[in-house]
Amino acid sequence: TEFCDMRLAWEALPPADQARLEGLTAYHSIMHSRATYGFDEWSREEQKRFPPIPRPLVGLHEESGRKSLLLASHVADIAGMARDESAALVRELTARATVTEHCYARRWTQGDLLLWDNRCV
Repeated sequence: TEFCDMRLAWEALPPADQARLEGLTAYHSIMHSRATYGFDEWSREEQKRFPPIPRPLVGLHEESGRKSLLLASHVADIAGMARDESAALVRELTARATVTEHCYARRWTQGDLLLWDNRCV
């Protein structure tokens, strides 16, 4: 299991990139992430039940005051961008966020307990 600290990913971005990303909205879609694995047959009813959800691309952790990238496999589009442009940006940000320095890898053994904050990984 690997966890990547999206606060560190945000803080490692150059200020010009941070300024470009602030205020952007990402649309999260379960259909998008599942299609990556070949599951792309959704009924009309399912499509209505699971519409893309807008979320900020940059989040603020209320307790710490630190910002983080809100990236996930569910990010299908970024508002105001062409699909290929938003896909390229998500790939670029994911590559930058998942460098070894920002990630923790865990090999589980019996009895392990690990806590994490989903708001910043």
